[in-house]
Amino acid sequence: MLNIRLLGLLVLLNVFISCNKEEEETRAIGVEVWGYNVGNAELEASIDTTIYRNFATLPDKPVVFSKVYTFPFAKKEALLKIKDKTSGKEVFQQKLNLGGSELELFFPFVCINGNALKIELPVADPATNKMGFYIHYPQSEEALDIFLRNEAGQIAYIAQNVKPGAWIYASYLPQEGFKDKSKSYDLCFTKTGTTDSWYFEDSEMISKAGESGLLIPKGEEKGLVRTYFVTPATLQLEVMRLFKRPKA
Repeated sequence: MLNIRLLGLLVLLNVFISCNKEEEETRAIGVEVWGYNVGNAELEASIDTTIYRNFATLPDKPVVFSKVYTFPFAKKEALLKIKDKTSGKEVFQQKLNLGGSELELFFPFVCINGNALKIELPVADPATNKMGFYIHYPQSEEALDIFLRNEAGQIAYIAQNVKPGAWIYASYLPQEGFKDKSKSYDLCFTKTGTTDSWYFEDSEMISKAGESGLLIPKGEEKGLVRTYFVTPATLQLEVMRLFKRPKA
């Protein structure tokens, strides 16, 4: 008889807890990590105890992590981690502020052979646009030029005499022929002082990319900060934006 009563109390208690859980207020934020994974490691992301195994990043592939994280209303912070699945080494950690008004959190992240690249953002200048590039190409120490090319063959330089393996920053304002927001121009990388001596593997295909989606300034835009990680991949050039996509 006692066991039956105890069982009944346990059932009632579980029902009570379940009801309370259903009534508990929750919130959600969007968490996005964008960048690139250079090397042999496969990366895995987690937020606190939640592991996102379906969002693993393979070696030499873009990091594109985008997840809606749901949490109890009373929770004020969480910890985002990225680790090497094989070794268990943690390569990235970021505390998430859950109590603020921001509903979309963005973090740039580049991993090069198991180590996080320090991403240095230039200071915004209201009179111009600040463009930052990190060129990862250990096969060469030659300098390069970065420019846009439109359908008429016109060229607008963004940066010249750039050294790979380090951050470079340049001021850029859209020129005539490169202001139309409805058009996509070619973003080109050539050996310094040339417009057709292609930088990566001497290949035009691997040394240029369409800038659609990269949000390079157009029109009369000023005061923007744009940072990119650039590295050649199989049959294409990877140019990853390292900044939050602005709201339309």
